[in-house]
Amino acid sequence: MFIIPWSEGALANGASRLHIRTATERDVAGLTEHFARLSYSSRYNRFMGAVSNFSRIAFDCLVQHRKADRFTLIAEVREDAREAVIGEASYAVESRTGLGEFAISVCDGWQNRGLGSALLSALQSRAISLGYFGLFGETLKTNDPMKALARKAGFVAARSDDWRAVRFNKRLLDRPLDMTGAKPAAPSLWWPTELTTRNSR
Repeated sequence: MFIIPWSEGALANGASRLHIRTATERDVAGLTEHFARLSYSSRYNRFMGAVSNFSRIAFDCLVQHRKADRFTLIAEVREDAREAVIGEASYAVESRTGLGEFAISVCDGWQNRGLGSALLSALQSRAISLGYFGLFGETLKTNDPMKALARKAGFVAARSDDWRAVRFNKRLLDRPLDMTGAKPAAPSLWWPTELTTRNSR
């Protein structure tokens, strides 16, 4: 489990700490609630489209598509005597290139407080510990906060195959990258089936 050494990690009463950990199948309900609590614009930016079946998306992330090269980190804080998910970072490896794709969401009340940076840092640490050497993500061209977060974390902007989006890349480990014959991968685990189908038309 990753513990955030960060001033925002302590609540006003000092009794609880925010922490980031790897999600398990038992977190489906909490992740579902997190997706549901996001504002429409935050949710649209996260999934690059409108979605509605939050429980199915959470199930796909944590159960249906859970593999050794895919994981989800969640940020939790204690609210009303229980742990509440206030952020998540999902990761999946593209087997042909060894690159990992990621996506992040932070609940609206915790945005602009450093939580996105903490999630991305934890995700990079976890990826390196698993031996993965490259990371990339995509976001809508209009999603200025995510673009700023990526630049701050050392990602380099690149062109996306999706005209609506911008791609950003980062090498985590110094290992040769063979892109010979590589083709764009299908959308990863954080792309709901409904969006995958819609965008392929």
